[in-house]
Amino acid sequence: MNITQESNGALQAIIHINLKEEDYLDSVNKQLVDYRKKASMPGFRPGKVPMGLVKKMYEKGVVVEEVNKAISEALNNYILENKLNILGYPLPNAEKTAKLDFDNQKEFDFYFDIGLAPEFELTLSEDIKVPYYKVKVKDEDIDKAIDDIKLRFGTEENPETAEETDGLQGRFSELDTDGNLVVGGVEHTAYFRIEDVKLKTIRAKFVGIGSGKTVDFNLMKVFKDESKVESLLHLHDKPADKMNADYRFEVEKVVRSSEAELGEELYKKVFPAEDFKTEEAFRDRISSELQQHGSHDSDRQFMADSVNELMNLTNLDLPDEFMKRWLVESNEGKITAEQVEEQYGSYAKTIRWQLIESKLHEAFGDNIKVSDEEVRAKVREYFQGVSGQVEANPQVEQIVDQVLSNKEERQRIYVGILDEKITKLFKENLSLKEKEVDSVKFAEIASSTK
Repeated sequence: MNITQESNGALQAIIHINLKEEDYLDSVNKQLVDYRKKASMPGFRPGKVPMGLVKKMYEKGVVVEEVNKAISEALNNYILENKLNILGYPLPNAEKTAKLDFDNQKEFDFYFDIGLAPEFELTLSEDIKVPYYKVKVKDEDIDKAIDDIKLRFGTEENPETAEETDGLQGRFSELDTDGNLVVGGVEHTAYFRIEDVKLKTIRAKFVGIGSGKTVDFNLMKVFKDESKVESLLHLHDKPADKMNADYRFEVEKVVRSSEAELGEELYKKVFPAEDFKTEEAFRDRISSELQQHGSHDSDRQFMADSVNELMNLTNLDLPDEFMKRWLVESNEGKITAEQVEEQYGSYAKTIRWQLIESKLHEAFGDNIKVSDEEVRAKVREYFQGVSGQVEANPQVEQIVDQVLSNKEERQRIYVGILDEKITKLFKENLSLKEKEVDSVKFAEIASSTK
């Protein structure tokens, strides 16, 4: 067997594997002997079928299997032994690989295209300056939060058609650029208030709407609030192509709420573990909640700005043509070349961040490692907080097991903890430029971040 590699442009190469008969013949013969032992044919005792007959029946299929196995192992070993840092996985080069004739060929030549990751250095230092926005809580923010609470804890009815002050419960389904539903795309059931729709033309479409009716729209353009869109679509990792896609919203029910009255009964429902007697104390607690939430949003925005700054500084080149082809082939018909071309900027950003993140893991290791116990602790913390219990509880552990049995949910929690650790790492190593802004300005900043 002979393996060679030749450059095929910037960050692209072709691996050529020449496979001779002696490279796979022993494996083929071993398989045929095994087939003979197990073969059962009329006129012959088990294990006594003539080898010539066994070869006639099985040899071609065995050769195909062993050649493919030998090629796969050789390719993987070559990449490992030569420490090639590839992107995606090798793709067959159909132009160079001749049509295979297993009836007559004994020697085979296979060619594979590979995309190579760019080489770069990454150093975190205080010379890298990143803004850190601190969200100032105003009285109107507290008023809005209390209005939301009064609605949430109020009474509810479901009229046939909606008025502008109503809410809508329904399902969002992702659309492609032609307005067709995306197979395997984002789908999520959520609730929103019609008054929160910023675009008047779309808001008008929701007034008078009823169960079963649909409206197609772009959530980012309509709500103009990244956090809200992320919540409505349940997109915690905020992939830009999904956040900015069009969606079809199908109304499941119209929700008309009557506000709850402010007072001790409502305060207790909102904060069961506390005992507020006055509206002032309740407002102070709401303010504290908003500040805590604002701090969380500030960290997330800081993380996004830090990632963008590191991408700008490293300015990583990619084997773009290879990656576009790989994205199409690896998604097995779920995405077209045209869609990849249109959305490639988002894909490329994700790939660049993965390369930078890999460098961070190399440099900081245990500081950003996420253990299984940390994932369990995060889930446990939530359910203990809901129940108000602190001590170990077998029932909570069963719930934790159930939650983490969902691979997607486990991955989401893992990524959330990893982001927290990387955010902390950036805070400790980069230079933060603090800026105080109100919630409206912060929402504008968050929405404009790409």
